[in-house]
Amino acid sequence: MNPILRRIASASAITAALLTSACVTNPDPYPAAAVSGDVGRWVPIEPGRARVALAAPASPDAPASPDALAAREFRTSQGELVQTLTLPNNTAVPGDNELVAAFDYGPASIFQADVHAAKVGRYAMEPASLNRLIGEMLPRAVLQGEPQIRKNGYGLYGYVSADYPGQAKCVLAWQVLDGADLRQVGGGAPRRAGIQMRVCDARAQPAELIAAFDSLRLDL
Repeated sequence: MNPILRRIASASAITAALLTSACVTNPDPYPAAAVSGDVGRWVPIEPGRARVALAAPASPDAPASPDALAAREFRTSQGELVQTLTLPNNTAVPGDNELVAAFDYGPASIFQADVHAAKVGRYAMEPASLNRLIGEMLPRAVLQGEPQIRKNGYGLYGYVSADYPGQAKCVLAWQVLDGADLRQVGGGAPRRAGIQMRVCDARAQPAELIAAFDSLRLDL
């Protein structure tokens, strides 16, 4: 074989080996989505298939966690899975009662990484991000005091109480988890996760509403 052709063949073989190796060591976390074409659009799912839930309270005296009425998920080419669970709502105030969880697994291989692709989930909660979240999930609500800190089975989380005077009491909770926090969940844990819960109720008090986030459960 011509020496030049020999070098080209050798380089091609090395490239193929690297691509094969990348696929083996970085498995696609969404093989079904890749086949079905569900990447980049919201898809309805059964609430029981969601990777996040509000578990039953540990004590009979604790308020019951609301069961999800519906669920949907959104997958991105950069390895994110976002799931939204719709929770019961007995109010007419703006916004929806929901539990939102974003899981960042990263792209399927290093060759698919896009450093310029904006992340969909909220994986940090600095003041500017929190203000945007409050504006989106509690539009025109009256905040009741400063954000508070509380703890569930995955660590510390923040929450704020709010009021729609004469209509409903509300809570907005958020939690940011990294790999160290998530490794306790299982071997298939994502690199990081961002979770938010918004619940408003015409009869319950904030202390009762926030108790649901204490029972947060991840199934990864």
